[in-house]
Amino acid sequence: MAGAAATLTAAFFSPAKHLLAFAWRMWLWGSIGLIIANAMLLAILLPFLSDVGIAGGAPRHNDVLGFVLLSLVVFGPLLFSSAGVILGSWYGWRLARRHTAQPSV
Repeated sequence: MAGAAATLTAAFFSPAKHLLAFAWRMWLWGSIGLIIANAMLLAILLPFLSDVGIAGGAPRHNDVLGFVLLSLVVFGPLLFSSAGVILGSWYGWRLARRHTAQPSV
């Protein structure tokens, strides 16, 4: 909500008009980062989860790979989504800063 409010303020409030270049690039690249990060998580988990049945028996024993996969299933969406949005927003910020940079004399 804060990002939407900042974008609308930058779009309609003339003293903040120069921030609009940052706002839309950060929104765009943050959204792209979110999609890419979640696609990567799905690509990582898909081979392991494709053979899992709903009515399967109890696991025979706990192993390291099972623990890592369980951790990815439980915490992966939060971690990957957050990292995608943060890295995408950072990249959008860099693009906007480069686009709005004034050439030095």
